[in-house]
Amino acid sequence: MLERLEKLLLIRQGERSSVLYFLFFFLLVSAGMAIGRGTADALFLKRFGIEYLPLMYIFQSMFLAATSMVYAAFADRVPAEKFFKALFTTIILLVFFSWMVMFWSTGSLVYPAYYIIYEVASELLLVHAALYMNQNMNTIQSKRLAPLIYAGAQTGTIIGGMFLVVATPAFGTRNLLLFWCLLLVTGSILIYIRHRRYGVSTHFRAPKKSRHPLKDCTDQINQGIRFTFSSELLRASSLALFFMVIAFYILCYSVNRIYTQTFESEESLTRFFGLLTAATSTIALFTQIFVTNRVIKRFGLRTINLLFPWTTLASLSALTFSFAFPAALVGSLNKDAFMPAFRNPVRSMFFNVLPGYIQGRARAMSVAIVLPLALLTSGLMLTLMQRMDNPDYFLVPGMIAAGLYLLFNTRMNHAYVGTLISNLKERLFLPDKQMYSQLTGCSDKAMSEIMRGINHSDTDVSVAFAKVLVASFPEKAPDIIIQRTRGMNRAAKNRLLGLLEPLDITPYAGELHKIARGGDAHLRAMIMRMLINNGDLLAGPESFKQLDSDNPRLRALAIHAGLQSPGDSTERSRIITTWQTLLTDDRESRLASLDIIADLASLSDSEKAPLLENYQQAFLELLNQGNDEIRIRTMQAMRAWQEETRHEVLESLVQSLSSEHPGLREAAANCLHLADRKQRDELLLQAIGDGHIRVRNAGINTLRAVSDAYEELALDWISSNRGSLRAQQSLLGSLLESTLPASVFEDIARAKSEEARVLQQALSMLGKSPASDADTAHTLLRHALKEHLDQTIELALTAMEPLYEPGIIGIIRAGFLSGDPRHAANACEALSNLDKEYVVCGLNEILENSASNDFSKDNVTFRRLDDVLNWCANHKNDWLRSCGIQAMQPDNNYA
Repeated sequence: MLERLEKLLLIRQGERSSVLYFLFFFLLVSAGMAIGRGTADALFLKRFGIEYLPLMYIFQSMFLAATSMVYAAFADRVPAEKFFKALFTTIILLVFFSWMVMFWSTGSLVYPAYYIIYEVASELLLVHAALYMNQNMNTIQSKRLAPLIYAGAQTGTIIGGMFLVVATPAFGTRNLLLFWCLLLVTGSILIYIRHRRYGVSTHFRAPKKSRHPLKDCTDQINQGIRFTFSSELLRASSLALFFMVIAFYILCYSVNRIYTQTFESEESLTRFFGLLTAATSTIALFTQIFVTNRVIKRFGLRTINLLFPWTTLASLSALTFSFAFPAALVGSLNKDAFMPAFRNPVRSMFFNVLPGYIQGRARAMSVAIVLPLALLTSGLMLTLMQRMDNPDYFLVPGMIAAGLYLLFNTRMNHAYVGTLISNLKERLFLPDKQMYSQLTGCSDKAMSEIMRGINHSDTDVSVAFAKVLVASFPEKAPDIIIQRTRGMNRAAKNRLLGLLEPLDITPYAGELHKIARGGDAHLRAMIMRMLINNGDLLAGPESFKQLDSDNPRLRALAIHAGLQSPGDSTERSRIITTWQTLLTDDRESRLASLDIIADLASLSDSEKAPLLENYQQAFLELLNQGNDEIRIRTMQAMRAWQEETRHEVLESLVQSLSSEHPGLREAAANCLHLADRKQRDELLLQAIGDGHIRVRNAGINTLRAVSDAYEELALDWISSNRGSLRAQQSLLGSLLESTLPASVFEDIARAKSEEARVLQQALSMLGKSPASDADTAHTLLRHALKEHLDQTIELALTAMEPLYEPGIIGIIRAGFLSGDPRHAANACEALSNLDKEYVVCGLNEILENSASNDFSKDNVTFRRLDDVLNWCANHKNDWLRSCGIQAMQPDNNYA
């Protein structure tokens, strides 16, 4: 029974205690606020007068601005529960002091003071309660549970309202202040018990402590103000709040004016307020429990964000046509039922997409700046217009304000997804200035950062930044890199200068000759080879003089130089003889011969024949060496080999493809063009599905080289589920920059989303098996299914990348894969707000369930556990199939 109720209320496993706590806590707070509201309104309206209400709006704006600034200074610096304790203590003291003044004094100024205390306290409580909930829930949880928790708040309001009806005749309106104090004390005790047991709020991140706390508080306020003006979402939200408050308080003034005229005594007005509060809160309660979260899920956050502006505009229109008791009831229904049921939860969710470090201040800025300005405007407007007999003088401006509220809520909707994506990008990726792969045309500041990297004392860092420089600024790179090599050791010079090979180095030939003459044989051979390939006239003859050198690298260089500018037959004969000597000499000579494999293309068949057999033998001997560096160097050279290859050499390549050393696997993947077609496809799928990115890239590059129609082949392998999901992911990623139509990627996204749905249903059925938790084979199968599901979702998301603006889906995918529940929740929310709903609607629900590990949905694919096991045992994925077969063994079958 309890599980069915939780399912009905969308409460998932492990959330019960938190939901019960927040329900009871919000119930207490709201019950106290209902008592405070009823007593504050009744005492002020009857003992001070409705005509002073606009003036109270003006004073309220001033006090609210001051207290909210204090709140903004501390909101993001302390856990929400700690601030609640201080806030409760302050309100208790102020309310108790107000009661004492009312009890011992006959002065009337205490009633507007108490009214101000309630209004300011209620705003801070409302704002901070939302922050408190957000510090303990992510976006997915908030969408499901916030309406339910706010329903708990409505229950408290109902209880508080009914308490006013029953208790006012017995205790009097004034003495009900003590009951509000009692509820605040109870709330403080509840917070203390909760966080003593569970610790600080889950998603609170304490800022770094400082020796200057006062300055930090000021900085917090300044940062909040700057962020409010810089954020498109907050600008639209602030303007929407400004006009909402004007419309709201004009509506409040209108209905209170009607109620004050209708009810003559203080007690009757208090009891009516109690009944009205209970009735509107009951409507809000049932709406929040059974309607709000479902309509948000069905129509989306942005659509429901427009509901309250429309109902406010309709309520003010009703009052304009009929300024009477029925129209006032409609206005109260709107502000006291529709506002808490729809507007408050939705606005709280909008703040969820902001960075966590600014959320408290962003909320505080709305209370500290926007709300007081709107209250001041409302108060001044009503003060001037209330003396006019016709209420249209203030109702028509209220309707205009409601229309502007609707307009800026629409702008909030436009800014929502962009802000969500920006926040995810900020959290998951490096800043744009650090993305050096696309730095062409960058600013001087970014260029200076590259230079700092190149000049770094660590050679690896220097080489990494030099690669970026070569890719982004090829015209500047040679001079900068050559200058950087001065004073470096020979090994570092070799690494840096080797990056210049694809560039035009003609203007720097003289300096490179000088560096070569001062370097060792390795450095000299590399530089001279680059100069020869670049057409330098001096490098060829100078290098050919080394044909009889004792150093095999220099002899290989001389062979390359001689073949670039062939002489008479005697010299050519010397070249071939020296080449054969390299191949049959010691290991260093064979290694040197690898550098001139490409020069075989310049030989005739008769010249080439004796060398080919020697190369085959050299390959076999070098690949069978125990030294990984030699094997890697050999396979790197074999990329240029275009002749037939011995079976023994191919076997050695296949063994290297399964090595634990990623460098060996990468080098082997680059040589797979040597394998026969039947064997090559499976080996390439193995390489493309490797766990190391460089191996996958090597496999993709080889497949491109050997395939006549790469795109068609890659799409065929993806659609037929050939290879692992990682291999399909690599293939799909290589197609993203292609000219394939968007419909191709839509079809892949739909197909993979459907596969993910089936996997999720298999997980759901497996989770329902009572034996699966205790059985090792079933547990292993569950992990395999979850891994396969995550990879399938990632594949579907990758297929969606070309359908949207560049980078958006990549950020969403990174959020889902980050492992952080808040990032995963925000990724799901971002996905649900993208266009092309026919592509993302099914995947979004799958993504949410996977992010929260909830696989309890109704199953339409599998009827029993045996169906899942049979499906897994016949799956194309090798690992999933093995796990399914193991789980089907007699000892493991509990179906």
